[in-house]
Amino acid sequence: MNWISENSEILSLALSALMALIWIVYLQIFAMGYLRQRRPIVLISRTAGTGDSARCFVSNMGAEPIYLTALIADVCIGDTLNRSFVTDRDELGADDIDSPGDATNQGPLSSGSYLDAGNFGTILKRALDHLDLSDHDEQVSELRLTVLCNSGHSNLLVAASRSFRVGWADGTRMFIPRRPQTDQASSYFRRLHYHRVLQQAIDDEAARLTGHDS
Repeated sequence: MNWISENSEILSLALSALMALIWIVYLQIFAMGYLRQRRPIVLISRTAGTGDSARCFVSNMGAEPIYLTALIADVCIGDTLNRSFVTDRDELGADDIDSPGDATNQGPLSSGSYLDAGNFGTILKRALDHLDLSDHDEQVSELRLTVLCNSGHSNLLVAASRSFRVGWADGTRMFIPRRPQTDQASSYFRRLHYHRVLQQAIDDEAARLTGHDS
């Protein structure tokens, strides 16, 4: 008892420090849980078949709404990876759409909602047409789709990707996912990378239209 009395101030400081540490750990766990709940989760799925007519669904499984800004198709032909932005459904004419929104994949996605981005055959054809590689249609071995979205709580883009093997069976093209889940670009550097990819695409488009480098 005498030792406790003699060292009461030290014990009090140690107890206060321990309580502060416990609160710091608790607040960190709470903050991580809160941020995890707010973290956007975008899923890319193949539905209603495996061939050209299979649909590509983009789903927002996060707690907050997002705005789909761009859809990118990376097409692998041999050892070469070719990139094309396939956001707009430019194969549709004015008579094929009921509203301007039907001509693009851009738009808001509320929590728990999904967008039908079209069928895989059309998405691949759109990419090949943009790349002037339509005659290499049967040589495509992989299609990687990347979705870029904006969220309300971050200036950086939300990005998610999924790769599909492309092969043929009995004369029918098949799109087979490489992995069961969508790859979420959650790190700062990966999101910054996709921000630069989109910025470069905007600059390239401006240069084409104006004839001047940005």
